[in-house]
Amino acid sequence: MTGFKHGRRWLGFGLVLSLALNAFFIGAAATDMIRFDRDKDRHGHGAMRYEMNWLAARLPADAMAKVEAAVDGDRDNAQRHIQRLHALRADLGNLLAAEPPDRAAIDANLAAIRSELDAMLGQAQAATIDSLLTLPPETRKKLAGT
Repeated sequence: MTGFKHGRRWLGFGLVLSLALNAFFIGAAATDMIRFDRDKDRHGHGAMRYEMNWLAARLPADAMAKVEAAVDGDRDNAQRHIQRLHALRADLGNLLAAEPPDRAAIDANLAAIRSELDAMLGQAQAATIDSLLTLPPETRKKLAGT
């Protein structure tokens, strides 16, 4: 019976460790997905690239240039979020390496990562929407129904 409890404890520890590692790598992928990197294609990465490509397919070049300028103007703010995300991921790695791992601290760190990602994406979306709202109505109508 003692061996069963011992094996069960290891199974539980393995499951928690597996979930924590998956969360770490998902957070890392999400951070990289949203990163603004001037060396890549002009529309960036991940979620923002999807949004910008969607807009580029519907807006004339001059309108798209205005949107891109607004997003580029927010690049310093995005870089601050990215630096914070790198620090949070480093903290998460330390929490995962601790013996024994502190699940509550890991969960709090993951919540902070999600919050930082939400803030970064929200600010980029706000800059995009603010610039779209300055476009003439006939230009914005091209976004309807698609």
